[in-house]
Amino acid sequence: MATYVVTGKTNNGENLVSVNIAGVNQETAIVQELDVVAVVRELLARTPGVFSVVAQKYEQVITVV
Repeated sequence: MATYVVTGKTNNGENLVSVNIAGVNQETAIVQELDVVAVVRELLARTPGVFSVVAQKYEQVITVV
């Protein structure tokens, strides 16, 4: 799974709150990772003082030479 960082920003563009999602542990694929990101985005969007929400995805790439 990729790592996602969901950040709520003020109206000045400053970071107000940030949530790091590094994994969703489950026996079988019940919840999609993008659904989890969407719920966190929605939660932050309803948070007082948050003007905008940005989600970033980070993936590790390993190259063997």
